[in-house]
Amino acid sequence: MAEKPVNNDSPVNDRRPSLKLNALSTWGPLVVNVLIGFLLTPYLMGRIGKESYGIWALVGSFLGYYGLLRLGVGAGLTRYLPFYMGRSDFESASGIASTGFAIYSFVGVLIIAISFLSAGPIADFYDGGAEFVLLIRIMGLAAAIECPMRILEAAVNARERWVLANFITVGTSVIRALGLAGCAYLGYGIVEMGYVILAVTVFSTVLFVITFVKVCPQIHLRPGMVGVSHTRALISFGLLTTIVTLAWSLTLQGHNLIIGKLVSLEAVAIYAVAELIMKNARAAVVSPNRVLWPRFAYLDGENSQGQMRTLFRRATQYNTLFSSGLILLIFVSGPAFIRLWMGKGFETACTVLIILAVGYLVETSLAVTTPLMGGIGRQKVQAALAVTEGTLGFGLSILLTMRMGLAGTALGFAISVALIRGMVSPWYICRLFKTSLARYYLDAILRPWLITLTLALTMHYLRLAEYMDNWHSLILGTFVTGALFSTLAYGICLNSAQKQSLVKFVGKGLERTALIMNRLVLKRPT
Repeated sequence: MAEKPVNNDSPVNDRRPSLKLNALSTWGPLVVNVLIGFLLTPYLMGRIGKESYGIWALVGSFLGYYGLLRLGVGAGLTRYLPFYMGRSDFESASGIASTGFAIYSFVGVLIIAISFLSAGPIADFYDGGAEFVLLIRIMGLAAAIECPMRILEAAVNARERWVLANFITVGTSVIRALGLAGCAYLGYGIVEMGYVILAVTVFSTVLFVITFVKVCPQIHLRPGMVGVSHTRALISFGLLTTIVTLAWSLTLQGHNLIIGKLVSLEAVAIYAVAELIMKNARAAVVSPNRVLWPRFAYLDGENSQGQMRTLFRRATQYNTLFSSGLILLIFVSGPAFIRLWMGKGFETACTVLIILAVGYLVETSLAVTTPLMGGIGRQKVQAALAVTEGTLGFGLSILLTMRMGLAGTALGFAISVALIRGMVSPWYICRLFKTSLARYYLDAILRPWLITLTLALTMHYLRLAEYMDNWHSLILGTFVTGALFSTLAYGICLNSAQKQSLVKFVGKGLERTALIMNRLVLKRPT
């Protein structure tokens, strides 16, 4: 894709939003959606019945495949829009946004056609009735409207207004949940619930339109700005992103296929317990890294290699600190949690959990490589590494499962991640930045890992897990472990400037919280 010369004369607000606040805001949708799923699922099932809820879940699963039609164009927009903004090339930025909007609008029309044409045959296949048909069409219409909305959301995120975007996402998620619960409470069925989804989607789209106009004043969406070169760039970038996603899914989802064939279906359920814990832990670590993607793209557009190198090293250091602390808690408290949560018969899941935790420690600590390579347009390399990792992990898991059972499945994953994510990928990035791989590990990674290893071995030697025989002792042991790690990490891993910055950031957060609480107290009626 041809690049235009940088225009440094165009006015733009170069003051970038806080990465810390943006990163923290990404936990909002994650926490809210987990809570909503935990509370809403049993309520809806009890109110509308298992059969109706089964239809609701089935339609939701079917609509999930529509995501493949988007071809990862939103990821391409997150790369190219801030890149051109960094170069002050607003014409190209508007062109790439207009092209993305046009592509997703076409996909939306395609989704409507598929939903209306396939609703009848799908309902007949599952012996569903008129409600099934109508629900597919309503939900398909909502999914179609959501497509261009995702482009607006991607543009807002590309401008690094994550707090606003996540605030809208949290708000609409709560409204959606209340609407669904209200439908069930009033005795309405799944069709009315579908209309709630449609209404909330329209409402969310309106909010993102307003936000887009406010935070992206230099970006214009015009049919005349849609270009073939922009289309080619977005689709090629998006397809590579899709390959990366599918390869990572092979690395994880392939485990169930291997276990179900080589061990037993019961073993799949045991493995799933450990896998669920690690997936939630990974989401907590990786979710904030999404805010780095547009920042790296913006710096790439400015050709600020020094700032990119500094940001990458600093982000990796903080990422490793958080990941190491969380994985340490899993090492120490995970087996006791499984015993209290699931009861007897899940001892093997504890072994699997520890092995998976080692692999996830490497993967999550080095997760900053994903937004970096996406932000600077190295998707071809990333796709090649992801396919290699997925193929290697799948093959190793098959061989080791035949020898070691469930532990072998997890070990195959851990080995492939350690080799590709832990060595090859950072080696490639260090070559880009012309720095030493050994220095990179020493500066950003090894010290938190050593603290985790030391504390994990100490807690194991002290047999702390044996004392975690109830929920109170589990919580207390987890708190003590976390406090020890935090103290050591603060004293060993942070320099004086980072300590001052952290204290200042926490102090401001406490001041704002106290101010909000005071206002709430003053408004309370006497």
